[in-house]
Amino acid sequence: MSPNSIGKNLRTLREKCGYTQQHLANVLSIDRSTYSYYESGKTTPDISSLILLANIFSVSLQDLLGQEEISPILNDSSVKPSSKRVTDNNSHIYDLKKEELQLIAFFRACSPEQKEQIMKIAAEIRNEK
Repeated sequence: MSPNSIGKNLRTLREKCGYTQQHLANVLSIDRSTYSYYESGKTTPDISSLILLANIFSVSLQDLLGQEEISPILNDSSVKPSSKRVTDNNSHIYDLKKEELQLIAFFRACSPEQKEQIMKIAAEIRNEK
C-alpha cells in the first residue's frame, strides 16, 4: 500500500464519481491543497479520513487502499454521475449540480443516526409549503 497507489485510487474514484477536489476537501474539513497532496502521494490521509472517503465513494476500505481491484460497478461508465447514457427515462438523475454532489458527499460521510436526522429534517423542510 504505497501513498502513490492510494493517491491514484483517490483520483480515479473522485473523477468517476464526478467530485472536485474542493468538494472532498469541504467534506473532510481540509484545504483543497491538502487533498491534492493525497492524490499526488505527497501525504496520506489519516485512517478516519480514509474511512470517510470510502463511504463517500461507496467502496470498501480495501478497494480504496488498492488491496483489491476497484469493484466492477465503478468501472461501468453507466454509473458515473456525469453520464448521460444511463437510460432515456432517468438519465437526468445523474446530472447533478455542484451543490447536489456536495450534499451527497456530506451525507455519505455521516453516521446512520446522522443520516436519519438529515432525512427527517429534509422531509420537514419539504413539507413546509
